[in-house]
Amino acid sequence: MNKLCITYNDISTYRSELMGWAIVWIMMLHFTFTQITPLGFVAQYGFAGVDIFMLVSGFGLFFSLDKNPRLGEYYRRRLLRIFPTYYIIGIFASVIVFHDSILALLFRHSTIGFWTGGPYWEWYIPSIVAFYLIAPLLKTLIDKGTAIAIALLAIIVLGLSYWIVANEMVGAKDPHFFMLYRFPAFLFGMICAYWMKNKASMKPYYILLLIGIPCFILLFPHHHEIYNYKYLSLLFLLPVFTYSFILISKYVPMMNTVISQIGKASLEIYLFQNIFFNLIIDGRLTISPQWHDSLTLLLIILSSLLGILSHVLIEKGRKRLFA
Repeated sequence: MNKLCITYNDISTYRSELMGWAIVWIMMLHFTFTQITPLGFVAQYGFAGVDIFMLVSGFGLFFSLDKNPRLGEYYRRRLLRIFPTYYIIGIFASVIVFHDSILALLFRHSTIGFWTGGPYWEWYIPSIVAFYLIAPLLKTLIDKGTAIAIALLAIIVLGLSYWIVANEMVGAKDPHFFMLYRFPAFLFGMICAYWMKNKASMKPYYILLLIGIPCFILLFPHHHEIYNYKYLSLLFLLPVFTYSFILISKYVPMMNTVISQIGKASLEIYLFQNIFFNLIIDGRLTISPQWHDSLTLLLIILSSLLGILSHVLIEKGRKRLFA
């Protein structure tokens, strides 16, 4: 087999590495590099790391449901993976960032606030929880071979996203829009899992990869005109980015052990780096220009270490309480 070829099995094999590279890329975006020009260029597109998370999540949920289709058990596992972590680390966010009351803390980290206009922390967890809820329905449709219906659904969502952006119907950083246009990435992950299960050819993947490149080229030059074009355009390169990170993991494996550990703790790392990110946005954590890149690297390392440590501790507690 050509060394430049990948398979759907590689998404499963390098699942932790994909999540690891994705969260590192997101942290590079949030903390930024200003002095090391190549890293600064790469960092500004780190929001595409979220698309990789969505793909990997959809891929994993498909096989989770395939292995155990009982809905009660499925939702139990998903809730136990997200909410204990979200509330435990959320306590630090509520105390350090938001100065919440107990009621506001509960409201914020239940994700209810995201949907009701109340207090919320960030957009990713409420969005992925919503995708968890509809994943069984999506899997049923995919398993029935309704490929045309699924393709139409993805096209409709992408078309709707483009229309919303083109008409500037949402604010530049509207969190609900972020959720809308990430849905096709989640759906793509589930479809890749279906193709893997049925030993399908990689041809559809490479077709989408090739289609995505001109779509990106058409949208991206306009991202200075309308802010959200930048976010929407990178979605079309998701097959390219996934392909690239798998190749790095396969043929430059020296970082795999570290990146895999970061990937396994990516949820916890994401939440800790979000605390630092909020403090930077609020101006309570300032970074001197001359030390900017050094402190950026320090924050990435610190967030990773805190995330890995908390992941180990929370997993031990979860197994003792809910095994």
